[in-house]
Amino acid sequence: MTITSLRISDFRNLKSVHMDPTPQGLNIISGDNGSGKTSLLEAIFYLGHGKSFRSSLANRMINYDAEKFSLFSQVLTDLERMVPLGAERELTGATRLRIDEKDASSMAQFAQYLPIRIINSQSHQLLEAGPVFRRKFLDWGLFYQYPEFITCWRNYERVLKQRNVILRDKRPRKELETWTNELIRLGLELDQMRKSYILQLLPRLRHFTQLLLSLTNLEIEYQSGWSEDSDYASTLLAAISEDYRIGYTQSGPHRADFDLVSEGHALRHILSRGQQKLLICAMILAQGVMLAEQEKTGLIYLVDDLPSELDLLSRTNLVSLLAMQKTQIFITAIEKEAICELISDKINVPTKVFHVEHGVVVELTETMVQ
Repeated sequence: MTITSLRISDFRNLKSVHMDPTPQGLNIISGDNGSGKTSLLEAIFYLGHGKSFRSSLANRMINYDAEKFSLFSQVLTDLERMVPLGAERELTGATRLRIDEKDASSMAQFAQYLPIRIINSQSHQLLEAGPVFRRKFLDWGLFYQYPEFITCWRNYERVLKQRNVILRDKRPRKELETWTNELIRLGLELDQMRKSYILQLLPRLRHFTQLLLSLTNLEIEYQSGWSEDSDYASTLLAAISEDYRIGYTQSGPHRADFDLVSEGHALRHILSRGQQKLLICAMILAQGVMLAEQEKTGLIYLVDDLPSELDLLSRTNLVSLLAMQKTQIFITAIEKEAICELISDKINVPTKVFHVEHGVVVELTETMVQ
């Protein structure tokens, strides 16, 4: 899946934008801070996620003198079919998602069309923040790999919520038993999908961490969300009294986490800020390769402010690896030269350059970098 045409109206400071990015290669977006570069990536991200990566306050995405924003794209599918994809949001909160000129039946259906990942200043949360960010990383991959994942995940969340209501209200244990049995069934199914995904992701992740960080002996240490010394059913049974006391379920896939480990050390505790960014890039590249190999669809990469926290060699290696994926990439930088100079003469990749100034996007050039 790639974007061949993009139209943006009243999205933050982007009043009216029409751009035709290269569908397979580098789209370099230059401009001063505050010009609208990140807003452009945010609009593309919205088309793949139905939400922003910057703020949970959706109305802030609407231009200050408008009543709604609208996004429209032409998406080239892996079957060489062109599909219109669009999104609108009004100040009233009304949201409309469209696929092929029809309303999307759900956010999941909408998101299925454009697998998009972003690397930006918030990406460090994947390593530094709480387990919820690492669970989201896994579950994003599961969403595209396992058609049954989204139903299982939704049902687990629904059953967990109902079980917590029973615990909080101190209702009879007989009532709790039915929901507990269902929680175990769904929880084990979800846990198995995550374990299977990690097993397949690991060799690809090792490949990219070796190239970007020269790391060896990488392992992914996954914690299911309950003690390794017990099965899920026994854990829930043993914790019933305590769960009643505190009013919620302590164990399960909703408490899962993982660590990236090398030579016995958790990498998030020993890597520098720049090395952490490269590790996160390796994680996202590994997901992209896995998606391309198994689902036969390309991941769209968004990279905001590439030069930040990375030295010249690291930037060069990363751009080379991104270009070699033969998919669509959007990269922002204050100066276009900061990206163009990184492209190796050995990499034959279509490149378009856009400049953003005061919310206006202009295509500067189209060239084939030899």
